[in-house]
Amino acid sequence: MVFQIITIVAILSLLIYLFYLRLFYSGLKKKDIELDFKKKKVSVVIAARNEEKNIPLLLTSLMNQTYPKELFEVVIADDDSNDKTAEIVQQFQEKWDNIHFIKTEKRQQVISPKKNALSQGIKASSGDIILCTDADCVVGKFWIESMVSYFKQDTQMVCGFSRTKINEWNKAVLSQKFEHFDFLVMMFAAAGAISSKKYFSCTGQNLAYRRKTFESVGGFERIKHLISGDDVNLVQLFRHQNFNIRFAFSPHSFTLTKPIERLAQLLNQRSRWASNMKWQIMMNPEFFVYLMSVFFLAFLPIVLFFFNWKIGVGILLIKAFSDFLFIKEGYRIFPNEKARKIFFPFWFILQPVYILVVTFLGILNIFRWKK
Repeated sequence: MVFQIITIVAILSLLIYLFYLRLFYSGLKKKDIELDFKKKKVSVVIAARNEEKNIPLLLTSLMNQTYPKELFEVVIADDDSNDKTAEIVQQFQEKWDNIHFIKTEKRQQVISPKKNALSQGIKASSGDIILCTDADCVVGKFWIESMVSYFKQDTQMVCGFSRTKINEWNKAVLSQKFEHFDFLVMMFAAAGAISSKKYFSCTGQNLAYRRKTFESVGGFERIKHLISGDDVNLVQLFRHQNFNIRFAFSPHSFTLTKPIERLAQLLNQRSRWASNMKWQIMMNPEFFVYLMSVFFLAFLPIVLFFFNWKIGVGILLIKAFSDFLFIKEGYRIFPNEKARKIFFPFWFILQPVYILVVTFLGILNIFRWKK
């Protein structure tokens, strides 16, 4: 009886997973690249905490944008930093008058410090389009121009692509390579889903939305009790109102983020992301079903080895072949170093343990924000 139940759940999970993987694959192939080059006033809002090592690169990249300086501002919402973040921003302010700095309040009184910082940053801004990235990211000179061009008249949100920046692959440690590859796969899936009108997830490292739309859903008010999810949960609020969301496929719109330094940092970050999983059963049941299929496929085929190894191996081979075809298409759509695809077998082997660990840590909220 136990063997039969495990087999049924495993096969059902595989079928659900393959259905959505095919959907994501189709979404990548039919990417929507229709653009609108009408200029809009933009506010780049960034929550920063103890980012003295990263904020200079980001601000430099933002001040070298091709977008008209009079049409965009940069608002740094300092989340109670105790390093030189404020001092560095003020040095940039002396040279550029479209950089604004605010010191956020009530950090110790809120559940989600980042949402609190972003909310105060947005409140202090004036742009029609709110464009967000993280303080440890770097953007290309066409970033603002490219992201804004994806806002057609009926577009309320634009989700962008991001990846970790590893210059010398051979010198990167295993955890950095895994992070890079795994994040790419998540980005491929997010792009394919959104392109197929399945608004599942996105990244706060590259996200834009209309101010009026953000205000119409109450900002982060309805999700302020959730410690994470200033991106994926905000997408769900937009989805509930049937707002149109697009994915930016142009290479000019991509952002680069700093890779993790050690495994513990990766697990902490991913556990924080995984903490959103339990809320999707209410916010987006379809997304929750997909996530559960991924979770069950992480370990049930291995469990089946103890009952009928042929079924377990068969499920793993089907999943591996399907994953590889999807990732291959993702690499074609989003230009990356194709030689790095050789990491696929290592990612596939390590993924089950990784998924189990971060899922349980996320469900139990065993992670921390930057101190």
